[in-house]
Amino acid sequence: MDMDRAPESDSETILALDNVPLELPIAGAASRSLAASIDYVFLGLLGMLWLLASVFAFSFAIEGGWLVAVAIGGLFLLDWGYFAGCELAFSGRTPGKTALRLRVVSRTGGKAAPAAILVRNFVRLVDLFVGVPMMAADPLARRLGDRLAGTLVLRRVAALPVVAISRVPQGFGAGEIAFVEALLDRLDELSPDRARELSRRALVWIQKSDPSFLPQIDSDDDPPQALRRAFTS
Repeated sequence: MDMDRAPESDSETILALDNVPLELPIAGAASRSLAASIDYVFLGLLGMLWLLASVFAFSFAIEGGWLVAVAIGGLFLLDWGYFAGCELAFSGRTPGKTALRLRVVSRTGGKAAPAAILVRNFVRLVDLFVGVPMMAADPLARRLGDRLAGTLVLRRVAALPVVAISRVPQGFGAGEIAFVEALLDRLDELSPDRARELSRRALVWIQKSDPSFLPQIDSDDDPPQALRRAFTS
């Protein structure tokens, strides 16, 4: 049995934009655990180097009590800073996630905000004990950090966003923009029928929200192409 495919977690439906569904390829507990194992190999090597440096510094110190506290505190900062720093620097990826083609994103499938990255990694020590059971029990495979930060981990996701949005309808917030970016980015990966249906429903929602946004869109146009032109022209 494939451990990475829990019921409904392989292609979970996320609702946004007035309940327009966007299917996101949720990463399961197995692939995430394997990615974390790779990262902890790197982290272990960094930790060993830090401890060797601390021992070296301790051997030259007259009063070394404070060095012990620095060494222990440094290990905590290294554990938190490795994951948070990598995910901030590499758009939601660590070396382990890159190897497994995983990526941290927002709840709507867009790029995760820096604050969300920091929050999700702050409780990583707790997730070492409860993270895997929580991911296995959750349809969206979220650990505690994901729940607190409002993030998801996806698999096989290209860089987000590839399509640059040049204009947005009135009333659009960050969540709606992230949803449209993710949808436009993934239209070519969806089946033609699915891409047309999602695009058509998004256009209908936009028309209701801001009728002046789609003045040049012909009703006979192919919905995916119409949606692209609406946001990039």
